[in-house]
Amino acid sequence: MSSDMKGSIKKPALSYGLVAIQFLAMAGMLLSADWIALNVWGLMQLAGALLAIWAVLTMHLGRFNIVPDPRPDGVLVQTGPYRWIRHPMYASLLYVFFPMTVTHASFETSVLFGVLVFDLLIKLHYEEQLLINRFTDYVDYQRRTQRLIPYLY
Repeated sequence: MSSDMKGSIKKPALSYGLVAIQFLAMAGMLLSADWIALNVWGLMQLAGALLAIWAVLTMHLGRFNIVPDPRPDGVLVQTGPYRWIRHPMYASLLYVFFPMTVTHASFETSVLFGVLVFDLLIKLHYEEQLLINRFTDYVDYQRRTQRLIPYLY
């Protein structure tokens, strides 16, 4: 098998593995904690849900990709929430699941949220390497935007 074929096999396996870990952590949290915080933390969840909707509408539903690999026909979206943060979908997950951890504080939810954060950070860095290779203007886009939290990170 050529080295090109080996690379093409490893990347999807890593991509799907990261997505599987993400969904397992999210499912574990959904099974072990209240889904909606009925206090001030619920506002953070609402903001996360609205951010996700805005990101999907900006990207257009048919162009949305669950794995970090850029689509062959993909374009670099820099409007909507992507104007300020490069990964609004990942940010929205953190904004929705963090309040579940806080309002249902337990060892289990803390570990699951930690796994989710760690997985999303690995996925984010992996995706950014792929995007740098795919889009010549991605490095400039990185300089103008933050990863997850506007003006901070």
